[in-house]
Amino acid sequence: MFEWIEKNWLSVFVPFIVFFSFTILAFWLRFRLVPSYVNTKLKAVKWQGKELLIKNVTIFAFYCILILGAYTAIEISPVKGSVYIAICRLLLSLFFLSLIYVLHRISIGILNLYSNQVKRPLFKPFQRLKTLLTICFIAIGLLILFEIWHFPTTPFFIFILLGCTVVLIVFKDEISNLIAGFEIINNEIVKKGDYIKLETAEEGTVINTTWRHVEIKTFDDKIIFIPNGRLIKTRLEILRKPPKRAKAPFRFYTRLNIKELTGLKAKNLKELLKYIKEAPDSAIFYHTHDFMEEYHYLISQPSNEFALWIGNVLGYDILSEKLSTVDIFEFSSIGEIRKRIADIIEEYINNYPHDKNCEEGEEFHFIKSVGAVMPTAYVAHDLREFVQILKFISLNSLFFHIYEAKLRLGKISNDFSLWLSESFEEKELAEKIMSIDPYMHTIEDIREKLVSIIENHLEMETASG
Repeated sequence: MFEWIEKNWLSVFVPFIVFFSFTILAFWLRFRLVPSYVNTKLKAVKWQGKELLIKNVTIFAFYCILILGAYTAIEISPVKGSVYIAICRLLLSLFFLSLIYVLHRISIGILNLYSNQVKRPLFKPFQRLKTLLTICFIAIGLLILFEIWHFPTTPFFIFILLGCTVVLIVFKDEISNLIAGFEIINNEIVKKGDYIKLETAEEGTVINTTWRHVEIKTFDDKIIFIPNGRLIKTRLEILRKPPKRAKAPFRFYTRLNIKELTGLKAKNLKELLKYIKEAPDSAIFYHTHDFMEEYHYLISQPSNEFALWIGNVLGYDILSEKLSTVDIFEFSSIGEIRKRIADIIEEYINNYPHDKNCEEGEEFHFIKSVGAVMPTAYVAHDLREFVQILKFISLNSLFFHIYEAKLRLGKISNDFSLWLSESFEEKELAEKIMSIDPYMHTIEDIREKLVSIIENHLEMETASG
C-alpha cells in the first residue's frame, strides 16, 4: 500500500488540494462575500421574505461549490470505470437533493411568513399545505433519484396512483369539507356573530368558523357542528346583524293542575247564582276554561259549563244561550267574568222568578283547580329564540301564558304580548298577538298563529335590515 502511495501520491494529493480549495472558497462565499454583497444590492427591497430567500440561496450556492469541487477532484483523479460512474451519479444525486431541500425550505418559510398574517381559522389549512408540499418534494426527489440510478419508475407511479385513490375514497368527506371551508372563509360566506338558518331546520348564532365545520349556538345553548360541505350545498338564510336582544329574557313556565271539589253543590238556578258569587276564583276559572284545556283540539262551544248545565239539566234554553254568548276575551279578570255571569242569571231570575230543582244526581258541583306553577328550562333572549321555543313548548305552558296569566293572575294581557311590549318595545307586534281571540281557536291553532305572526315580523325585519 505504501509503495502504491509513493508511486501515485501526486495523483492523490492534487485532487485533495483541489477539493480543499473549493471547500475554502465555498465557506468564504457563504459567510463573507455573498451576505455583504447581496445585502448591499438588495438594501432597498422591503419584502419581508428577503432574508429568507438570501439565506437559502446562499446555502444552495455553498452546496453547489462543494459538489463542483468534488466532481473536479474526481475528474483529475485516477478513478475510472464503474467507480467513477457511481461517484458521478452520487454527486448528481446530491446536487438535486440539495436543490429540492433548499426549494422546500423556501416554500415552507414563505408559508410560515404569510400564515402569521391571516385569521386564525386558516392555521390548520396552512399546516396541511406544508405537509402536502413536503410530500410533493419527497416524491419529486425520489423520481429524480430513480432516473439518475436507472431504477424503474412504473411501480412507483402505480403506488402513488393507488395511494391517491385510497386517500380520495377514505377522506372524500374531509376533502369536500376542506374545499368548502376555503370558500366559506375566503369569501366570508358566514362570519362569527351571524345568525344562520338552514333548510334542514338547524339555526343559531355562528360562534366559530373552521376549515372543517361551522359551529353554531342554538337558542337552548346547544353547540351544533355543521360540516362545511353540507353548509355550502344547503339553502341558507343569513342575518348579518345580531338579533335584537330583549331588555329582560322571557322565561317559559308551565303548570300542573289538580281538580278538587269545593263542597258547593247547586240543584236550582238560585243556588247556582248564590255559589257563583261565593265560589273561589279558581272554581270560576275552571268552569269557564275546563273545556278548552280538556278538549284543546276542539273550539269550545258553549263557552262555559254554567251555560251547559242550565240548558241540558234545567232546560232554560234562553238563559243558556245568553250565557254562551258571553265573550270571556273581553274581560281582564276572573272577578269581571263572575260578575257578568251572575248579572245575567240574576236578571233572568228577576224576570222569571219561578225556579225548579234538578233531578237527584244532576246537581252542579263546583270544582276548583289547584295548580303548581313551575319554570321550564327554556328562556328566550330574542325573537328568534322565542319563536323556536313556541314551536315545541307544551300545551300546558301555552295555556298558562295565554289564559291563566291574564285572568287568574290579573294581568292586562297575555304574557307574550306584555313581554314584546315591555322588553322589546314592539307595540305593533304585541297588539297583533293580543288581538288573537283564544276562545275562538284551539290551543294548537293559537300556537300556529303566534309562530306565523312572529316569523313574518322577522322576515320583514330581515328585508329592511
